[in-house]
Amino acid sequence: MTGLVEKNYAEALFQVICEEQEEKLGEVLSELKAVKEILDACPDFIKLADTPTVEMSDKLSIMQEAFEGRVSPYVYNFIRVLCQADRLDRFGGILTCFNALYNEKFGIADIVVTTSVPLSDSLREKVIKRMEQVTGKKINMTERVDKSIIGGIVVNYGDTLIDGSVKARLDALKSEISRIVC
Repeated sequence: MTGLVEKNYAEALFQVICEEQEEKLGEVLSELKAVKEILDACPDFIKLADTPTVEMSDKLSIMQEAFEGRVSPYVYNFIRVLCQADRLDRFGGILTCFNALYNEKFGIADIVVTTSVPLSDSLREKVIKRMEQVTGKKINMTERVDKSIIGGIVVNYGDTLIDGSVKARLDALKSEISRIVC
């Protein structure tokens, strides 16, 4: 979940990069995603950063050892700012907001497509082409396989859900039959 704090930090970082080196936005987004993976893999890292008994100089030293020279100065300094403000635990939400700003600027729609079996290349291209028509944006598609939908396709984008799964159709039919019989 993202709130005002995450939005403000994301907007601040986004604005600084746009003002100084807009061409670095994609690189920074990739690095933020990589840092998020690291933080997700090492939850103790955030716990350490949030521990009040650990001196700030020690926290910053750990951040330096972990990230300096491995990410751009933008991302490294941003991590330090979050650490100093005791906001490292908000990193995931900040990344979500930053990603939304990036997508808005470059006309990209993130969609999640769920099918019961992996998509073929030709079907993948058809889904992308159709969703580009629907959204009017370039598509960044994430694919998921969920055998429980039985067949068909489920597409999530933004606040929109298109459920063309066999499971949804069967559930609707079951509900319709229950209304008629009861």
